[in-house]
Amino acid sequence: MSGMFEPKTDKASRKLAQTQKDLKEKKKKRIKITIVIIVLVIVSVVAITINSSFIRRAIPVVTIDGRGFTAAEFEYFFNAEYVEYTEFMSQFQGAEGFLPDPSRTLSSQVFDPETGETWADYITSMALASMAELVSMYNEAKATGFTLSEEQVAEIEEEMEMVALQAAMGGFPSSDMLLQRMFGNSMNERTYRNIMEFVAVARHYSENVRESFVFSSDSIAAYYAENRDELDAFNYRLLFVDTLMNDPADTYASVIEIANGISSEEDFIEAARAQEYDSFDPDSTLYRMQGGWLDEDIGEWLRADARAYGDITVIQTEYGSSIVFFLSRDDNNYRTVGMRQILISRENVDPADFPEGEYDPEYHALLEQAETILHERAEFANAMFEAMGSTENAMLDLMEEHSDDTTPGGYYSFITKIPYQSAHLQTLRIVPEIEDWLFAEDRSIGDTELIYTAAYGFHLVYFTGWGELFFEIIAEDRMRTRDHSEWINNLTPGEPVKHAAFILVHL
Repeated sequence: MSGMFEPKTDKASRKLAQTQKDLKEKKKKRIKITIVIIVLVIVSVVAITINSSFIRRAIPVVTIDGRGFTAAEFEYFFNAEYVEYTEFMSQFQGAEGFLPDPSRTLSSQVFDPETGETWADYITSMALASMAELVSMYNEAKATGFTLSEEQVAEIEEEMEMVALQAAMGGFPSSDMLLQRMFGNSMNERTYRNIMEFVAVARHYSENVRESFVFSSDSIAAYYAENRDELDAFNYRLLFVDTLMNDPADTYASVIEIANGISSEEDFIEAARAQEYDSFDPDSTLYRMQGGWLDEDIGEWLRADARAYGDITVIQTEYGSSIVFFLSRDDNNYRTVGMRQILISRENVDPADFPEGEYDPEYHALLEQAETILHERAEFANAMFEAMGSTENAMLDLMEEHSDDTTPGGYYSFITKIPYQSAHLQTLRIVPEIEDWLFAEDRSIGDTELIYTAAYGFHLVYFTGWGELFFEIIAEDRMRTRDHSEWINNLTPGEPVKHAAFILVHL
């Protein structure tokens, strides 16, 4: 029987085999089509994801010591580092060669030709280092139980209110729209607030650490004495003669000849006057600088312990030669002072508004009229002040109507004889006419004076008192900065770990 059915079985088997083969081929095609579709979907999802503001605010792209930062957050710190770097470098002449082309993406520009590092790589490394330091401060703050004060929390709220106000004034529909214009399309209020809170905790804790250091009076005095060449104030006159087209040796010889004819400060001023082609101000040759800010050649000569009033030297440089006349060295052993003032300023009369400029008779007539009005206003305000008892309260009562000073209460404190500025401290130097009065040896709280300055007009001044010794302020600030820097250096920031999601970052 089997023989009767074999031919039929063979035919059926061949047909089945062909059918299976056809199905297999169709399955292969379906798999290929499915794979293509999946790839297209993946590409589309990636494209959408990269440009999705929600994803860029939700997925961490880098983690530091357990704290994840999203693309939106990282770009904030990246942009902050970029702005800080470019603003700093732009201060220097010829800095163009050390700045990226703003018309091109940073990732398309090479920063270091030897390594191939791009500008995006360079700014990224700085941003990550800054973020790592902030994370280490933040984590330590949390570990110690540090929290922001009510005032510090209020500062963040004020910042957010300022953003809202700027958005409204700028015609933006919302704060988010303004923040996106400033920090990228993924930024919004919530992300910005989170960044502000994170940075505030880290930095305020760091500031608390800085302020926690305690120094004795003896250690402060010892530090100042050890660093007096950098901290003392040096008073001198300087006359610079430019080489221009002349031979440097000839210029130097002529300057030596000028210096040989100087035997007094008055001689120096007259020698300087002879070098000027236009109007001459004797104070234009007068310098008062802290030792650490002096040019190397001039500083070395000025700092000599044997230096005395009237010493003269000539210093040759690449661009010309300078005659330096030593006046004095100040150890800053005096107290800072404070004052209030009513400022009576003259009406501005601009010679550019007249056909013949400063030679125009009408200009001089209006200038004289403005000066007359200035004196009348000053005399009236002073008379009113005296009639009210010349008290501090009387001055405050008169300010709104009579003072042109926009400083709240006309109050100035922390006034010193040289300007001192650091990251945490800034003193104020006032115009010489007022400075001489403020630092007079017989000055007392409540003293008043009407002082005229050519630059501003009349100043009705009230002496409010003294602060701390300036040399101690300088030394303590430097010591505090030294110890704070050591504390920062001893922190152990975690190594930033980039995730695959770093592709979300736009550089």
